[in-house]
Amino acid sequence: MLTPNPTTRWISLAPHPQEELGVFAFRRRLELAEIPKSLEFAVSADQRYKLFLNGKLIGFGPQRGDLQHWFFDTYDLAPFLKPGSNSLVALVWNFGRWAPMAQISARTGFVAWSSDSQFGLDTPGQWEVARVSEWSFEMMHSGVGEFYIDVGPGEIVRADPRLAGLHSPSQSSLDGWNWAPPHEICAAELRGACSGGTPWMLVPRSLPPMLLRPFGGRIKRRHGFEGDTCEGEDGARPTLPLKLPSGSKVVLDFGELVCAYPRLKVCSAEGASLRITYDEALWSPDGVKGNRNEVRGKHARGYQDRFETTDEPFEFEPLWWRTFRFLTLESDRPAELLDIEAVETGYPLSIDSRFTAEDPWVDRIWQVGVRTAERCAGETYFDCPYYEQLQYAGDTRIQALLGYYLGRDRALQRNAVETLGWSLMENGLTQSRYPSRQCQVIPPFSLWWVMMVGDQLLYDDLSAMPDFVSFQTLSRILGRFRKLQRESEQFWPFGDWVPGWRWGVPPGGLNSLMHQLTLEIATTVAERIKGFLEVGEAERRGVKFWQDWAQTSREWTSDSGPRGALAASRKKGIDNTPAEHAEALQICHLLMFEGTPHPWPADALAQADAARCSHYFSYYKHLAMFAREDNPYDYLAELQPWKVMIESGLTTFAETPEPTRSDCHAWSAHPILGFFQIVAGVTSIAPGWKKAKIMPRPGSLRRFEAQIAHPDGELRVGFEDGALTVDSPVPYRLRWRGRDEEQPPGKQKF
Repeated sequence: MLTPNPTTRWISLAPHPQEELGVFAFRRRLELAEIPKSLEFAVSADQRYKLFLNGKLIGFGPQRGDLQHWFFDTYDLAPFLKPGSNSLVALVWNFGRWAPMAQISARTGFVAWSSDSQFGLDTPGQWEVARVSEWSFEMMHSGVGEFYIDVGPGEIVRADPRLAGLHSPSQSSLDGWNWAPPHEICAAELRGACSGGTPWMLVPRSLPPMLLRPFGGRIKRRHGFEGDTCEGEDGARPTLPLKLPSGSKVVLDFGELVCAYPRLKVCSAEGASLRITYDEALWSPDGVKGNRNEVRGKHARGYQDRFETTDEPFEFEPLWWRTFRFLTLESDRPAELLDIEAVETGYPLSIDSRFTAEDPWVDRIWQVGVRTAERCAGETYFDCPYYEQLQYAGDTRIQALLGYYLGRDRALQRNAVETLGWSLMENGLTQSRYPSRQCQVIPPFSLWWVMMVGDQLLYDDLSAMPDFVSFQTLSRILGRFRKLQRESEQFWPFGDWVPGWRWGVPPGGLNSLMHQLTLEIATTVAERIKGFLEVGEAERRGVKFWQDWAQTSREWTSDSGPRGALAASRKKGIDNTPAEHAEALQICHLLMFEGTPHPWPADALAQADAARCSHYFSYYKHLAMFAREDNPYDYLAELQPWKVMIESGLTTFAETPEPTRSDCHAWSAHPILGFFQIVAGVTSIAPGWKKAKIMPRPGSLRRFEAQIAHPDGELRVGFEDGALTVDSPVPYRLRWRGRDEEQPPGKQKF
């Protein structure tokens, strides 16, 4: 790790933080007689930076964290240096009070240091700073204000040759800015340093760089939308240069929802103001999205940027990426669109696993599900990329499980467990989402974080658990939850977006049977983690530990027989209003004890008019429905709501059934998990995934093949012509057509 020098300082433009809202450039020019073989350079900023060397983008960041864990990046500058004059420029911005909710901040600041002091790259040194007045911010949208949206402001950019200089090798046009010596703020200190004189406790980046790749799809121009004054073929590729008459609107369709930096090259002899609106879908006059592929009579309602043009061609790209399928351009004066492209960004998810079957719906659901997972992953997991970009524990538990099955990379899952753990409060609960500038508490999400820790133990390396996690930590969460059940103020007891549940809260709040059963599951998970933490390494490797892991001695309550959750709770103060959620959780809990759970009581739930699970909680409902090998259900048939979404033109899975706010919500990508966990029937039943359980449920499928990127090799489960083939790198317990057997690693046919 490259550590800052004692003289390294955080720097800024001015001594007063209120003067530091906006965009700033920090520059260091250096002359080199020869190029070093290597030159490590560390950098960070508050709030964000983009780093350019001789006009080339080197990187951007920092990774999102909090003030107690402020990340810095390290780059090797040598490949980008040249003999003679070099220009190193960091573009730093602070969105101020309009910053995304996920963006924590102290004040505008920039810091840098290098591995070789002879180059003088440490701040302040010979660095200089200038305000970039061509850039400003404003909250701009055309009608999405009725929904909760908190991803930052719109950007207003005034075309200026000096901005273009960022991308030129010489960067000589930047000389026109008012450069000045920077103001020193405080020392650059690593987390744990003996000082306390800095708001930023620096830690090295824990994630790989976010990807940047050109959008490879086809951009189409759409016609027939509300206010369309131009003629043309709907769906044709736009002809460039594209004339934008005064007062005109142009709608461009990218064919799928993307998270990307749009790049528009525009000019206008009359200095047009070009407004850009970003939408997941266009809206009908009555506020309905309808089929996402249809635009006739619809209009844009998204958030916006504005670009002030000149007669010289200029390329606009926002500082922060946008989420969109449809991009609407409006110009108040005649202008020309010379070029348009998009550069996709996000976490570089490794999709190393695969599930195929003869039913074409499987591939369609797979493609949309994977895209949903990709769009909801960045420097943290997101609930949704368009509206919030916040990492919620309830959503993230499903996202992390998706990551365990889709590839071998574990960095983002580890980051999620750790960052949500950072939010632990004095009352013992975690915040519902983190990083976040404002504290929000959903007590059940603290329980889901406990389960995330359990998932990490099952599916990740045994050393991955954060150091601050202990049984005492988990026990405190459980104890606080139980105490809240006896109090009138229970924060936000969210359960699921069920029609009739105000704000998603089940009847009884924390005293609902749904949340009581969530507490029971989290308690069992905590007890098993305790058992793992308390035994020694030798015992962990022994047979008895693995048996104890799969089969605990703690018994389920005596009144939870085959009648199910509808009759399970007689506990005083627990609301037993019928809900599929409670039934699903009870069966999921029984599965943890390796028993045979009761069948899914579909008829009893229907007769009781039980609340139905939305997209989110259907994951747990599906696990419960298919808990028994002899279940009468077909998993593919249960995915009808996902088929409806695809038939409605969605290219990612939505937050809820219609009407939905978000068209891309990661918790709805769980059919990918269903293919692996239910159809192929593969789960982990030992820490580190050193032992698997395989209980396939092919249903109506005549053929399927699951290929899972297991940490120890490829784990394959295939089914064809009634025969099952398993090739596993670890021992497994097989349950298949009456068999219940322990199997060694290797390939076998049954």
